[in-house]
Amino acid sequence: MLLYKLLNNFDENVPTKIVGRRKLRTSKRPLYDDYDDYDVYIQIGEGNDLEIFKAHSDVLRGRSAYFDTALSPNWAKKEGNVFIFKKPNIRPDVFRIILLFIYNTVIDLDENAKDICELLIAADEINLNELIEYIHENISDLSYKNMISFFNALNNFTMYHQEIENIKEYVKKYIIKNAFRIFNNFDSLHSNYSLFLELENDCLLSLIQNDDFRMDEIEIWNNLIKWAIAKNPTVSSYISIWNSKASTPIWNSKEIEIFKKTIQQFIPHIRFFQIPPDDYYDNVHPLSALLPEKLEKDINLYFIDPEIPISSKISQPRILIDSLIIKMDHIYQIAHWIDDKLGKKSHSLKNLQYDFNLLLRGSRDGFGLEPFKEKCYNKGATIVIIKLKDKDGRIIGGYNPLNWSGSDDYLSTYGSFIFSFQSIIDSSTTILSRIRNERSAIYDSKDDKLGFGRDLRIFNRTCVFTNYERKIITPRTFNVEDYEVFEVERI
Repeated sequence: MLLYKLLNNFDENVPTKIVGRRKLRTSKRPLYDDYDDYDVYIQIGEGNDLEIFKAHSDVLRGRSAYFDTALSPNWAKKEGNVFIFKKPNIRPDVFRIILLFIYNTVIDLDENAKDICELLIAADEINLNELIEYIHENISDLSYKNMISFFNALNNFTMYHQEIENIKEYVKKYIIKNAFRIFNNFDSLHSNYSLFLELENDCLLSLIQNDDFRMDEIEIWNNLIKWAIAKNPTVSSYISIWNSKASTPIWNSKEIEIFKKTIQQFIPHIRFFQIPPDDYYDNVHPLSALLPEKLEKDINLYFIDPEIPISSKISQPRILIDSLIIKMDHIYQIAHWIDDKLGKKSHSLKNLQYDFNLLLRGSRDGFGLEPFKEKCYNKGATIVIIKLKDKDGRIIGGYNPLNWSGSDDYLSTYGSFIFSFQSIIDSSTTILSRIRNERSAIYDSKDDKLGFGRDLRIFNRTCVFTNYERKIITPRTFNVEDYEVFEVERI
């Protein structure tokens, strides 16, 4: 009857934990320690790392198909009224976490980050699928430091296991997407520390090889130099021997060769030709002795005249925004407008205060109102980007700082704006139009009149100068080649 007590021993006043779509309630008391009528002794580990755990057969069998079979009369060994069970291939520290989850359905992954690989394998072996699901759903809650440690551990794990491979891919994608946030405390070559330094060779290589790795190229280089210094602690410190205004670092030839060897596998994956010239000459050129001679010569020629033929491969910029319409220059401009700033905008990911997550693409999801309702309702702030079907390839759009929900009413805000620019940002052709009649800023229509006041109706495909400061295009109507909607989330 203990399983019945376990499943019903919840206090409605105890806070709940939301995990994916499931609501887990923590027990109002530590169930495992509350009972002494244990009828299972489980011998875990072997040799000097052996520990005996006590448990209840009805709880184990109710939570795990493996234990349901293992503790059946046909399989289990019994001494008197107690089941005796051995599991030498699981470490006691790992089984202790499993037992805690079996009884309480909640564990702290951050506290147990170093054991997650073994937890996944053990949970799979004993058919504790709920624990596997729990780890998958909560892995993003790890601290950034533990996320990096876990990523290293995953890559060092030599035994193939599908669950390990699945979660390794998830963690890698998570770090790639959030790289500028995870490593953002590294703000210059002279800062003291970065989680970048915690990455092991293969992990670092797998990240910077990726087209989607979200970090400015110059930041990758700066981080790589600090990483190389951390890997060679016996070599003179870069900080003490190099001044950014000097033409060359004061390293001897032996030290240069050590650093060249340390970073040589990463050099082909750094997109030097995409680094702004000023950043290159401030941060890379003083260390040009670390680059292959031909590459260094080609970079200099390219910055003098991009039309000069060179033999080095010029890689495309990293894909920092999932869009077929706009580039990062547009994102930096939009973020600048959202912050209601004047003057020069930042062109650095580390200064970007927003995530832009693609919700909908017309050419992929459809151009009608129904896909918009399904994918864009109740997402909070959004930016709508529309590529016009005209000879200029002009791009128009609008920012809604509130929420689309189909309330069929006008929404009031001072924060919305509409805009127009070209595929290449040019201040002379860029139009920003902020709201002037805030009561009619957003028309949250449930039909195709939805849009930004009357000034930009997304599905009616009309622009009527009414509630915003400026008209963003001359014609009253427009044709759409493609359009995208992004969720705008403040970091």
